[in-house]
Amino acid sequence: MELKQILVFMDDPDHSADRLDLALNLAKRHRAGVIGLKVQPHHLIPLRRGHDQDATEELARLFKEKTAAADVKGEWVAADAKVLGGVVEAINHYATFADLVVVGQSEHGSSERRATDFLPEKVVFGSGKPVLIVPYTGKYSSAGDKVLVAWKTGRESSRALTDAVPFLKAAASTHIFEVNPSQGEEADLEGLRRYLAAHGVKAEVETSLITELHVGDVLLNRVSDEGSDLLVMGAYADLHFGNYVLGDVAKHVLRHMTIPVLMSH
Repeated sequence: MELKQILVFMDDPDHSADRLDLALNLAKRHRAGVIGLKVQPHHLIPLRRGHDQDATEELARLFKEKTAAADVKGEWVAADAKVLGGVVEAINHYATFADLVVVGQSEHGSSERRATDFLPEKVVFGSGKPVLIVPYTGKYSSAGDKVLVAWKTGRESSRALTDAVPFLKAAASTHIFEVNPSQGEEADLEGLRRYLAAHGVKAEVETSLITELHVGDVLLNRVSDEGSDLLVMGAYADLHFGNYVLGDVAKHVLRHMTIPVLMSH
C-alpha cells in the first residue's frame, strides 16, 4: 500500500492546525494529497468545550492557506453529522476515500458530553483504515523518522504492521518490540524481520520480560528511551454488549500517549 490520500479531521482551529501540519508533512514525504474534513455536529452535542460555534469558515481558510503554502494538493469537505448519522460516522464515511485517517487524542477528565468522546477508537474500529492519533498536548509537525512497533502475534498486530509499511520504508530506524513473548513467538519475530526486509525495511527486534509494570507503561517508557516519534500498534478489542471495546493496553496508551500513535484493527 502507498499513502496517496490522507484524511485529516478538523474540529477546533488550535488543535487542527497542528494536526494539519503533521498531515502535510506526511503528504510531502509520500507525495500524497490531503482531504480536510470538518463535521458540524448535532447542536445538542458540542464538539469541544469553548468551540460550540461553527468554525467551518475559519478552518476552511486555515486548510487552504496551509495546503497552498506546502504545495500539497488539498480537498476541503464540510459535512453535516445529521445527514451521515454522527461525527464518527462522517469520518468513517470519508475514510473510504483515503489511505490514512488523522485524528486527535480524546481529552479526558471532563464530565461534559462531546461528539469527540472516544472518537479515535471508534474511527479505528469503524473506518477500515489505519488511523494516526495525535496527542492533544504538544506540537507534532512530523512523525515516522524513528518508529517503534509494539508487537503481539495476532491479527491486530499483523494488520497494523502491514498498514505501517509505507511509514517504515521512509523511516530512518524501525524497532519491533514485544513485551512478555509467549513460547515460540521469538521465531515469529525473526519472520517479521525477513518480511520487512523483503519490503526494503531493516528492523531491529527486541523482547522484554516484565512482571510488575503495566504493559502500556513499558511501551511508553520504551518510546522515551528510543526517542521514537511514532508508535505503531494493533487495536485489540473485546466484544462487550455487542460493541467493540478497546483492549486494556491500547486504551492505556491512548490515554497517556506522548507521541503520535498509528493504530489499526
